Amino acid sequence: MATPNLSFGAGSMTGTAQTAPGFLFGNPVTAQPSTGFSFGSNTLTQSTAAFGATPFSTNPAPVSSGTGSLFGTTTTPAQKPFLIAPQTNFAPFGKSTPGAQGPDATQQQGMAGQPDPSLALHLAICTPSYFNNENDEVLRKWNQLQAFWGAGKGYYAPNMPPVEFTPENPYCRFKVVCYARIPSYHNEDGIVQIVIGKSLADLKPLEQNFVSTLNGIFGVAEVVISEMFAAELPDRTNIRLYVQQTLANGEKERATATDVARHMSQPTYTQTLKNLFVLEVLPLVNLTEAQLKEYLDTPQRGIDPALWEQGKRENPDPQKFLPVVKVGFQELQKQFNLQEDHAKKLQASMNNIMDEITQLRHKQTMMKAAIQDAKWKQANLTRRVLKLVSAQEVERKRGVPLDQTEEQIRMRLEDLYMQLMQPTQYRGCLNELMAQMCVKPASSQGGPRYGLVGDMEREVSQYMAWQHDALQAVVGVLKEDLTVVDSMMEEIQCKP
Repeated sequence: MATPNLSFGAGSMTGTAQTAPGFLFGNPVTAQPSTGFSFGSNTLTQSTAAFGATPFSTNPAPVSSGTGSLFGTTTTPAQKPFLIAPQTNFAPFGKSTPGAQGPDATQQQGMAGQPDPSLALHLAICTPSYFNNENDEVLRKWNQLQAFWGAGKGYYAPNMPPVEFTPENPYCRFKVVCYARIPSYHNEDGIVQIVIGKSLADLKPLEQNFVSTLNGIFGVAEVVISEMFAAELPDRTNIRLYVQQTLANGEKERATATDVARHMSQPTYTQTLKNLFVLEVLPLVNLTEAQLKEYLDTPQRGIDPALWEQGKRENPDPQKFLPVVKVGFQELQKQFNLQEDHAKKLQASMNNIMDEITQLRHKQTMMKAAIQDAKWKQANLTRRVLKLVSAQEVERKRGVPLDQTEEQIRMRLEDLYMQLMQPTQYRGCLNELMAQMCVKPASSQGGPRYGLVGDMEREVSQYMAWQHDALQAVVGVLKEDLTVVDSMMEEIQCKP
């Protein structure tokens, strides 16, 4: 299943004052003309010399957060500086990269007389020689059990330190391949994620001050926070934002995510970001084809290559998902919690959509009723208008003889009336049909010999009702026309 809130960060360039084509943030160090996205002159010009350490160093000197901090006046030791994820060390889902083993691994490899960690792991689970007797076989099985479990220490030689069994070792059995949704971020969207070393509850009341301080970094450009949510670690908050500026024609233009991260990585703003408790700045962009291929071609975190290949083959949709290794019950529980949270969000969205659909259906019903009422009103007004027009036309034609067209209409109406009144035409047929339906001869058993099926009887009755209404309407029109003609004849005769 897809893991929510999963993001990849293509690294930005290091925090050196260099000019790049396209978008420029603020004024560069040297007076050079700039083109593209420009934020004008920045209001923050702080120096990093007071920290006693180079920006982005791993061991900065203690600083006081009593000035310029949004979270009160407290003097604390310097926190870990914020990081801009370098592009060359991209490692999604905890993938190890060259040179990223840490100081402990380097120190262990550099100690004299200590074998390589992978060799020590194999010696502990295959051929331990701690007792040099039959007890080594029991130790070997015990080390194998610990390796399968992913916890404990494995002894293999008297003068060697034990091997630490972690869930990342290749023999751990509690591993599974899940599937995460491939991020769909684009560099043009300009979305940057910032990790803040404060909880969401502490940061929420100070959101406006936080935005105002960031606006000072970007000069005339505007910082817009699109999302703010709690991170997985305690006392951590993730903020997703973008930077935009108004063009001369009134349109909004966004800066790219890499340009925003590059601008924030400049040494000038190190102190400001530390005061804001910024721990990491991560531009959200898509994975490149090379990064995706490198990730898929390398099994993750000590997993069996055969299991990794099986996970890639069983990917339900390689265009949307990629395999992810979950090691241990804690990560599996975290995955389950994320899926539950995502399911709850989807359910809440579905409930909102259903409520909106119900409201729209109610509005549609009310609209249909209003339309039907408007149709009835229109029909009534049409009849009234027709009646008024007819009366007006009669009044206008009073005393005027019939023209040729009106005479033709009168003759046609008289012909229709005569046809309806003839015994062999419609009226005669209807009278005969009515007589047949009224006749009910009784048989020897007392029942009728003739009859109609129920459906046919209803259809005939309806047809007769229509004919009756039509005849009444025609007769009424004829009577009105005859009355008009008679009145016109009388007026003509009265004239001298």
